Amino acid sequence: MQKQIISGTDKLKRSELIFVIAAAVVTITAVSTCSPLYPFNPWDDANCFFTVGRGITKGLVPYRDLYEQKGPLLYFIYALAALVSQKSFTGAWIIECIAASVFAVFSWKTVKLFTRPSRFTIALVPVLLGITYTLKLFNFGGNAEELCFPLISVALYFGIRSIVINNTLPSNTEALICGLITACLFWIKYTFVGFMIGFVILIIILALKNKKFKKLWSLIWRFLAGFLMLSAPILIYFAATKSLNYLWEAYFYNNIFLYHSVSEVTGLASIPVLNHFIIPLTSVVTLSLHYPDFGIVLLLSVISTVFTGKEYRKRMLILFAVTLLFSLGLVFTKTSFIYYYGYILAYCFTFLLIPAVKGLSKLESLYKRNPGLISLLSSAFLAVIYFIVIINGKNMYLILQPKESLAQFRIAETIKQTPDAKILTYDVMDSGFYTASDLLPCNRFFCFLNIENNYPAILEEQNRLINEGYYDYVVTSHSCELKWSNYVLVQEETCTYIDYTGEKCLDAYKLYKKV
Repeated sequence: MQKQIISGTDKLKRSELIFVIAAAVVTITAVSTCSPLYPFNPWDDANCFFTVGRGITKGLVPYRDLYEQKGPLLYFIYALAALVSQKSFTGAWIIECIAASVFAVFSWKTVKLFTRPSRFTIALVPVLLGITYTLKLFNFGGNAEELCFPLISVALYFGIRSIVINNTLPSNTEALICGLITACLFWIKYTFVGFMIGFVILIIILALKNKKFKKLWSLIWRFLAGFLMLSAPILIYFAATKSLNYLWEAYFYNNIFLYHSVSEVTGLASIPVLNHFIIPLTSVVTLSLHYPDFGIVLLLSVISTVFTGKEYRKRMLILFAVTLLFSLGLVFTKTSFIYYYGYILAYCFTFLLIPAVKGLSKLESLYKRNPGLISLLSSAFLAVIYFIVIINGKNMYLILQPKESLAQFRIAETIKQTPDAKILTYDVMDSGFYTASDLLPCNRFFCFLNIENNYPAILEEQNRLINEGYYDYVVTSHSCELKWSNYVLVQEETCTYIDYTGEKCLDAYKLYKKV
């Protein structure tokens, strides 16, 4: 007879809820450059999202008026951030805090499904958050993966509670929420839906195996209802702005067929069926070798699944393996990928808490003479570990620095000398020049993107407008050696950054002014 979870045992007490949320807020505030403790987020990806979000608040439409490549929901999220502040990432920081809090809460709820943690073992949560949000793949903060893996941790919790613990199907409410989560993932970056595909397939198999056809139909229509709750308003928005064709072209067609060139593959990876398994596995191994901190944490997370208990282990491994394989299969579809792709797998880090909590609880129970002393000592030790992890985060060099320490703001001071200036970032992504100058792009293709070679329309329009003298200023990279007869070089700026490899790098920019 299968053990059933005792109702309410995984519910967080008020003190637990306050603690894990506070830990999430403190962690994000300390490590993300979106935080008020930092002068600015200099990452080009986050700035591209924020520029489009700022544009939405001024009536501009993503893809039609401002070309970018991520999903529309990400831009709407950054539009909410822009409503908080048009000149800083304070709004994005608040959203990051909410996402990290979701991850912390559902990670601890997942732990409570498998163990009855003692009072002080919750001190492990800040350590998990510190490790998760100081990985090099986190970079400066504010990317799509960071906002989405907490949503997957919610679905993971639903799957574990129903399939693994209770050996049954999710509830109707959980199906509705999972549909909504799937829509969020799909409209932020559709390659994130791999986990949900694996989860849904597993539920369908279990329902058919146990002949629960009525229950399956009930789950399906609620899942679809949840998906449509978010999808319908997005589609209505683009239909109302006569922009559905732009949505299709930029978010779907160009990303599928034009974004990233595929390296030639050989051996087993060239076999049509096997390549869907070989490429994802080799990609995550390659990523782990290049970023050992991520590889080690992911490996330990996989190993930690065996500590869920003998009565749950088989179902746990099936759920974990199926969802992870589909996650890898959709994220790593090509032989070329960007380093932060793997950060969506951070939902797996939840499992690190299970053996850690069990081990700490065991230690407390062994010292029966004064278990409170062990609890206090272990909490103090974990606090020290957390502090060490945080201060060694790669973004610490920017904390409490003035805005003038960044090239974006020094260049912005020159641009502001021309009222309502028209500017373009050329041969370089938007690293915050529009925001620092308190300006919006004046044309659709407002910066460099990793698609120019396969989508020449971007450079063609930019070059045409430059030749016509349309812009007042053009910001370029230091390596741009183009000569424009109607523009003169007026400023050069450099900045030292710690990039996603953890190494110091020099970013240099040139500012050209129209003659």
